[in-house]
Amino acid sequence: MMTLLLIAGAIGILMYVPVIGSYLSIFYTLIHESGHALAAVLTGGKVKSISLFSNTEGLASTRHHKFGFFITSIAGYPFASIVSVLFMYVLQNEWYNELGIALLVYLVFSALFWVRNSYGVFWITTILLMAYFIWSQHADKILVYVLTGVGFILLVQAFISCWHILILSIRSPESAGDASMLSRLSFIPAPFWGFLFFMQGMFFFALGCGVWLGINPFNYLYLLL
Repeated sequence: MMTLLLIAGAIGILMYVPVIGSYLSIFYTLIHESGHALAAVLTGGKVKSISLFSNTEGLASTRHHKFGFFITSIAGYPFASIVSVLFMYVLQNEWYNELGIALLVYLVFSALFWVRNSYGVFWITTILLMAYFIWSQHADKILVYVLTGVGFILLVQAFISCWHILILSIRSPESAGDASMLSRLSFIPAPFWGFLFFMQGMFFFALGCGVWLGINPFNYLYLLL
């Protein structure tokens, strides 16, 4: 448990290191924006592009009807949180090769069909080059460390981002990203959506930590009942 807290704390601090923290945080940004994109596709809409920026912000440009727009707007934070837990589950089961291949396919797909801005293309290209280096060197241990690092980045950043959106929805409800958009669509104040995002973020962060420690995730359901 102490090791888990130390890793999570170190990752959290690393996210605020200039340049390096921003660069690594894009893993979370891409997953978050992919959640919007996937929701758009599943509700009958289309994905025009995904943009990734050096300040860790992202933008999924989509086209769909009003109901699909609502689902798309709400999907980013929960999707990223769920993916972070799934990442922890795969790591805990030591399916490193399968996870590496899945991540590689996802990055290539994103580069070919979704990501269009210059920084986004640069970021994915550098990640793919590093992946090629690891593969060419048959560096299995490095692969394990890299995937574990990515998993903890997603887990910690998913929680931090939900905390940020809660604070932003309270301080600046008109410029709180997804919370503001949902407020305009539903006429429910942005802090409500910020709080909802934070609660799900806290739940999935705890779930992800439990999965990493080998706790059966169904035990969480018993606690809720």
